[in-house]
Amino acid sequence: MSGSKGSVRFCLIHADYVTNGEGEQERPVIRLWGKTDDGKSVLVTDKGFLPYFYVQHDASMSEADLRLMKNRIMEMRVEGRGPVKVERAKLNLLGRPVKLLKIYVPMPADVNKFREALKSWTDIEGAHEYDIPFYKRYMIDKGITPIGWIDAKGRPFKDDIKADIMLDADSIETLDKEGYPKLRIMAFDIEMIRTKGDEKVILISFVDNDGFSRVVSAGDSRSGGVRPAGSEEELIKQFVSIMEDRDPDMIVGYNTDRFDFPKIAEKAWDYKIPMVMGRDSTHFTFKRRGYISAAQIKGRVHIDLYDFIDNIMRGGLSTEVLTLSRVAQEFLGETKDEMKWREIEKAWEKDQAKDLASYCLKDSEITLKLAENLLPQIFEISKTTGQLPFDVSRMSYSQLVEWLLVRRAYSVGELAPNRPKFGEIRTRRNAAPYTGGYVHPPKEGLHEKIALFDFQSLYPSITITHNVSPETLDCKDCKASERDKVPESDHYFCSKKKGFVPMVIEELVNRRMRIKKEMKKLGKRTSEYKRLNNRQFALKIIANASYGYYGYAGSRWYSRICAESITAWGRMYIKDVIKLAEDEGYEVIYGDTDSLFVKIRTKKEARNFLRKANNTLPGVMELDFRNMYESGIFVLSKSGSAAKKRYALIDRGGEITIRGFERVRRDWSDIAKNTQEKVIRAILKDKSPEKAVKAVRRIIESLKKGKVDKEDLVIHTQLTKGIDEYEQIGPHVVVARKMKGYGQEVHEGSTISYIITKGAGSISERAEPADYASAYDPEYYINNQVIPAALRVLSGFGYTEDDLLGKKRIEQVSLSDFVK
Repeated sequence: MSGSKGSVRFCLIHADYVTNGEGEQERPVIRLWGKTDDGKSVLVTDKGFLPYFYVQHDASMSEADLRLMKNRIMEMRVEGRGPVKVERAKLNLLGRPVKLLKIYVPMPADVNKFREALKSWTDIEGAHEYDIPFYKRYMIDKGITPIGWIDAKGRPFKDDIKADIMLDADSIETLDKEGYPKLRIMAFDIEMIRTKGDEKVILISFVDNDGFSRVVSAGDSRSGGVRPAGSEEELIKQFVSIMEDRDPDMIVGYNTDRFDFPKIAEKAWDYKIPMVMGRDSTHFTFKRRGYISAAQIKGRVHIDLYDFIDNIMRGGLSTEVLTLSRVAQEFLGETKDEMKWREIEKAWEKDQAKDLASYCLKDSEITLKLAENLLPQIFEISKTTGQLPFDVSRMSYSQLVEWLLVRRAYSVGELAPNRPKFGEIRTRRNAAPYTGGYVHPPKEGLHEKIALFDFQSLYPSITITHNVSPETLDCKDCKASERDKVPESDHYFCSKKKGFVPMVIEELVNRRMRIKKEMKKLGKRTSEYKRLNNRQFALKIIANASYGYYGYAGSRWYSRICAESITAWGRMYIKDVIKLAEDEGYEVIYGDTDSLFVKIRTKKEARNFLRKANNTLPGVMELDFRNMYESGIFVLSKSGSAAKKRYALIDRGGEITIRGFERVRRDWSDIAKNTQEKVIRAILKDKSPEKAVKAVRRIIESLKKGKVDKEDLVIHTQLTKGIDEYEQIGPHVVVARKMKGYGQEVHEGSTISYIITKGAGSISERAEPADYASAYDPEYYINNQVIPAALRVLSGFGYTEDDLLGKKRIEQVSLSDFVK
């Protein structure tokens, strides 16, 4: 069979490489993992692709000198190995042609070894594309897209690998085919306790999308359908065997990179249990990703949903705390009971296996549902950027943009600029901030009949319209008529030749526009509509992230001037539209970066103004009319300066929108947020400031009497650096240290949840982890949370702290006196 020809069509879900041969004959073997339409698992190998990098040589070198250089390179030996071949290449670097030698080497690790060896050669001016991982290099060069379909032809083979079809490819072709096959997805969750100073894994739950469901315990009890393992050691062994038996294509979890997998790995190490979970019988490993390490399993895709939500989805959520329960409530409309560490420990001590099993199983069930909800979006981002689901689920916005640009650069003959070194990144980060978007100061108070307008993708539109790209900046070849001058600056951009980055962004924007047109023809409940909606979401977030990428310190295409220029045009356009509104006789209440709020009485007037505004805008710039609001509250900051995005609005349907208040910020307790929301609702919906004051007084009274639930008092603050790096020790740092003492995982990026308790000492000293806090300090919550949050709104209506504390009689206030 190994000598016969065969072929397979499959959907690519993962890629990696292994090595084959020894010594000078050692070569990499690309492995493509996937699934066929009829559910068969696939492994396709490719032994014919070699790693390479480029070196740039002096463009004036003679033919004879160039041949001599090629020969010298071919004669090199690094650790006993030489290059495989050297070719000439001519590509563009930031729009300028450069002459290169393309050096193929035996192994991926040889790329940097040979680059280092060539650094001292005086006739070599630099190396390029030496830092692209080998499996990514392969997908870029072959034009392969993850979650895309491939037709592979070659020789079938057999091996000790868990795959239904194995093929050593002679040829690889991409197919124009949509959708993806059903993948077996396994969700899991672990529960731990701390006993005698040590942590112990007590339960592991498993749920997959084929109906499999199981809870395994380290104890002996069978109650509640629990499968007893009898010991922690046996529990870890069963974790491995269940994963092996169920053979999932994807393993999903929530915070599994930081918690579940590291804890399981620790225990496996202690018990000397081989963690053989890969389809090729390899151990799972940890792959460094920023300040965390991602658990990687060969032949299977591990997705930590927490990473994806934290990096990509967080901005669209109303919850500030990314617990599984809060996130599930937003995405699924489903909640789950929470058990604190102490409650889990007590339940385990009392042998309440049924309750614990139900709790643990629910976590896996919700995680699976969340995965089924989010994986289509992850897959579309993967297809758009050309990066594996494993990678994109852990990438930041800037990384998504970068890898799309790297991939697209190859297809148009552009070299990807090298990543900056650490010193350069530090210099970029330490540079003084540049001017951002324009904020038109809000007219404080209550306003009626408000129209909201905003620019459609303002910064991407500016990038496209004005051709903002590093290689078009201050172009020396441009005639004066071809120079697009930046406002408030001496810089300009060439309008003659399309820049690389604007070209890529325009492709994204145009694709999204075409998709949205298609979506209008479809029913919102159809699978095709949902698929296209996920695709347009992927295109949107990457296009919108492109502006930030210019200013991202680690960017390959970094350009501070490009970033500054985009914001300068942004300020110009918002000011121009504000002036147009005022010239038309309308009052502008507030404007911020890409949006403005205008007093307009009817939708017809709003649309007429929109048409006039768009007639003044160039290129792909476009203003949108978003909504009409019956009334809205706008406030200034505590210092009296413009409060960026701090307003509350109510539309004709009674829907309230709140932006920038404590109600939508994570560093305030729920009691403060809920108080503020009640105040806003009383004013906007009930037209009654007096009702708002009474509501605040009731909440203060409840706090004094100790009747407020502990959950409403929790304050959440994220650690923005390591605990030991803080010079000013705030409450969250104190609590983080206490949590670490209790054996809990705490690191940069962790959200610290705490309550301010009664007692002596500073606020920081009285902060306790939410799970361990007992009696709260009512005076702190009244004076530092509830009253400031309420007065942020009510002070504009003449109320003071004494009014809220009941020291004065509530004055009757007419809202009409405050309508602007």
